[in-house]
Amino acid sequence: MTAKALILAGYGLNCEEETLHAFEYAGLQGTIRHINDLIENPQELEKVEILAVPGGFSYGDDTGSGNAFAQKMKLSLWEPLLRFIARDTLTIGICNGCQILANLALIPGFDSRYGERLVAVTHNLTARYQCRWVDVGVTSNSPWLAGIERMHIPVAHGEGRFMMAEETLKSLKENGQVAMRYIKADGRPANGEFPFNPNGSTQDIAALTDQGGRVLALMPHPERGMFNWQRDDYQELKDKAQRARTSLPETADGMALFQNAARYFGTALKKRA
Repeated sequence: MTAKALILAGYGLNCEEETLHAFEYAGLQGTIRHINDLIENPQELEKVEILAVPGGFSYGDDTGSGNAFAQKMKLSLWEPLLRFIARDTLTIGICNGCQILANLALIPGFDSRYGERLVAVTHNLTARYQCRWVDVGVTSNSPWLAGIERMHIPVAHGEGRFMMAEETLKSLKENGQVAMRYIKADGRPANGEFPFNPNGSTQDIAALTDQGGRVLALMPHPERGMFNWQRDDYQELKDKAQRARTSLPETADGMALFQNAARYFGTALKKRA
């Protein structure tokens, strides 16, 4: 039996096709569903194991990135969403999806208190849209990130700066909910330095999870860094591999998240069978 992913679409989300391809390449089944169709048939959430809210510019970011889309979900799908998260499921929000999950307060979800908004994702300190490749160090035991220590993946956002109160930050760190931090190419912390930290995010935070680790909200785009030929340093990697007379792997760092989702449910479904 293969786990199924539902990828949301509509109102300016625009990365659903790439996200679906990533799940399918990893061996999962997937369906793209417009948010209005899901609102009409919320029982669809009972038939899937993964919910993905992809990147884009929902509602043109006119009322703040991800805010209007989050309000639509909260008003129309809140109870089905809570039931979905209560099951043995995985949820991911990428870029605009990350902003949506933050506005929904599905992160940080301390003690399963979903809906208590404690984290904001706001304007980059540069006051500019940033589209570039970054390095992140992984500091989480989330099923999404199992076995991953660092990643080289792209960002593309104008509002990617995580902010929160000191008390919330302390709890996030104590609970191990800071999933990714921006780092320099040599592995040293970005320490807020641009362009290594592209948005000025508090303590270089690039991703957060809920307390259980099954809900992941990240600003970088793993679905845009699935294959080595997508990387900004592809020609350099290709030349290095040719000189060493080795072959360059097809998949790159971003694919690992989707493979982890498949691995998680491959094990879980076998246990339930």
